[in-house]
Amino acid sequence: MMLIEAIHEYVRLKRSLGAIYTTEEKRLRSFARSVGEVSIQDVTPDQCQQFSFGSKPPTRFGVHKHQVLKRFFSHLVKRGLLLASPADSPTPRVAITFEPHVYSHAELTLLLEGSLQLDRRFYFDGHTLRSMLLLLYATGLRIGEALALRFCDVDLDERIVTVWRAKFFKSRLVPIGKELVLSLNTHRDRRQAFPRLADERSPFFSTRSGHAIRRTRVEAAFRRVCDQAGIVRHDDEPHRPRIHDLRATFAVHRLVDWYRNGIDVQQRLPALSTYLGHTDPSGTQQYLRMTSELLTEASKRFESYAITERKGAAHE
Repeated sequence: MMLIEAIHEYVRLKRSLGAIYTTEEKRLRSFARSVGEVSIQDVTPDQCQQFSFGSKPPTRFGVHKHQVLKRFFSHLVKRGLLLASPADSPTPRVAITFEPHVYSHAELTLLLEGSLQLDRRFYFDGHTLRSMLLLLYATGLRIGEALALRFCDVDLDERIVTVWRAKFFKSRLVPIGKELVLSLNTHRDRRQAFPRLADERSPFFSTRSGHAIRRTRVEAAFRRVCDQAGIVRHDDEPHRPRIHDLRATFAVHRLVDWYRNGIDVQQRLPALSTYLGHTDPSGTQQYLRMTSELLTEASKRFESYAITERKGAAHE
């Protein structure tokens, strides 16, 4: 079997099982182009290694490419089409050093105010962007999840947002607060001025023509707002503040609030993980980096605990 034919069948199988598989398909087709028109039996371990990592130290991008190849060739082995996988070498571990930007409350205010100044080149208005940012910060939704919402997914009477087939192909119900309901009600009223091309299945956040908004346009608009508001990172991280960092901000601010109110964080962590749509609580840890504010609150909690312990010991 030729490699490109095997890739085509594998992608078709994945999608028949409900996977979106867009990024992975691009990786596999890129690999096919790099090795040329060969059969699956002619693919070598060196070709897999070179495609994934080249001659440079391993990166997260390379690790992802290697994992895609590894799963693809493992599938072919299980089907009896190959005796051994050419991508069976261990995937190297790459330390995750990236830290998301946690927006301060002052920066959030600047973002919300600046979004209303959005110019017309982005095909959606500033009120739409502002409502979207409020939703992302108040719920921790991924930007792709927010853009995929339809009218029928946003039940403002019951205060429930339904997220369908998101990352890891999980659907979930996201309860929302009263203040966010008021903001989304205002957005829904404004949205009525734009066409609803599919009635209740129309995009909840849309362009002026009623079509779904592209993620790239939202990210470009967000960068423009950040630039105009003067929002930059002040650490050594080279990456600019991202719209996806609102998800991390939601998680960290929630944790800080729990600390301040004396709530058992460890007990609440699984609930936060479920709310964010993670497969298990360990996935939530990446959003709970120790910011200075969080460290201060954790120190206060420990100090309070230590004082209580000392007082108890003194009375014994």
